[in-house]
Amino acid sequence: MTAWMIWAAAAILQAGEATAPMPDAVSADTRTLEAIGNTGATIFAFDKAAWVSTDALMEAVPKDQLTGAGGYVIEPLGGGVLRATYFRGPAISAQAFFVADVKGGKVTRHELLAQPVPLTPDQMLLARAREIAKDTAHARHYQPCTPAPFNTVVVPMRPGGPVAVYLLTAQVTTKSYMMGGNYRVVIAPDGRVTGARPFNVSCLAQTNPKLSKGAEPVGMVVNHLLDPTPTEIHVFTSYSMGSPLFVATEDKATGQKTAWLVQGRRISALPQAK
Repeated sequence: MTAWMIWAAAAILQAGEATAPMPDAVSADTRTLEAIGNTGATIFAFDKAAWVSTDALMEAVPKDQLTGAGGYVIEPLGGGVLRATYFRGPAISAQAFFVADVKGGKVTRHELLAQPVPLTPDQMLLARAREIAKDTAHARHYQPCTPAPFNTVVVPMRPGGPVAVYLLTAQVTTKSYMMGGNYRVVIAPDGRVTGARPFNVSCLAQTNPKLSKGAEPVGMVVNHLLDPTPTEIHVFTSYSMGSPLFVATEDKATGQKTAWLVQGRRISALPQAK
């Protein structure tokens, strides 16, 4: 698998190449691309909520009192609010001890509970899904591409339905982005693993180059061999970088090669070269 980074003047975007409409030849329907975009945006929002709420936890609770912490779950409350609930112990007997509400990527309130309380059934389901996903990753030899442990994002696919657990390689430096070591494990409400997949076939470190004075980076370009369209991981990466991501794919069934632009949750195909 090959991958490369192209950083050029912002004139590429201004010339209109990045905003071209999707050509008729592309088979992916709009709803599929919208679903991928929304899922990627959700992953980013949940991951950011975990990040900022962990900071709030570290400020509120002395480090020596955090031993034995079992983890956290993120739940949407409506109105753009995500609630992070931190607990101790395994999912089946976990006790929640800290909650934080996050909106717009910022903690709006947090509370250290005077008395720990059991997780709700929905929270227990999410916590158990994370445990099962980690066990599945170990059994399948899924490995992150940096020395840090996986970041895990647990996303309910629909109320009362399966849960998707994303195991993401943690970024350990702002100087490069690791395009690899990302996985998804889907778990049914009864605990069965109904699907698992990697999103990459190798670890690909993309390093930010030094640019001349006044030059602005346009985006990163990467080949993707496993799907005919960009995935939710590409959307997540675009949000994480704060810039567009160009993705080259090939539909193995038809041989159709397509260059895509991923701008946050928006995915569009670029015109075919003539």
